[in-house]
Amino acid sequence: MTKVCCSWYNTGIGGCSSTAERRPVEAEVAGSIPVSHPRVRLGTPENDEGSRSTRPSHIYYCMSETSDVSLLQARFYVYILCSFKDKGFYIGFTNNLKTRLTQHAKGQVDSTKLRLPVRLIHYEYFINEHDAKAREEFLKSGYGRRQFQQILKNTLKNLK
Repeated sequence: MTKVCCSWYNTGIGGCSSTAERRPVEAEVAGSIPVSHPRVRLGTPENDEGSRSTRPSHIYYCMSETSDVSLLQARFYVYILCSFKDKGFYIGFTNNLKTRLTQHAKGQVDSTKLRLPVRLIHYEYFINEHDAKAREEFLKSGYGRRQFQQILKNTLKNLK
């Protein structure tokens, strides 16, 4: 068992607030490591008399990572670039977003080298290559293009 130290924010309604009273709480939780997060609650109503809110009797504990996804080596991205030259879009797929964006910026990608400069306006992260490729194909379809333009309408309005 590892001792976990977290905080309870008492806002009077059981939520979190930056102006709320912060109370550190410690608990023994199997398989966890010491971390601190304001939205994690530990404890029971019995050990906190005088509190304006009632804490749950079960334990919420901190995890070292949000999930095992961050430990996976395979990461796949679908991304959308907007060309400042022709106001068109480029939808792509890669397993290394940073490198791919650098290639676009240097004019090393045939599809965008005559449309520079381009700007990344959206990307999505996948842990499965087939899911990412399916999403890329969908976004390139007529309905997919209409959908992302609707979702990103405020972003697109600010670009033009």
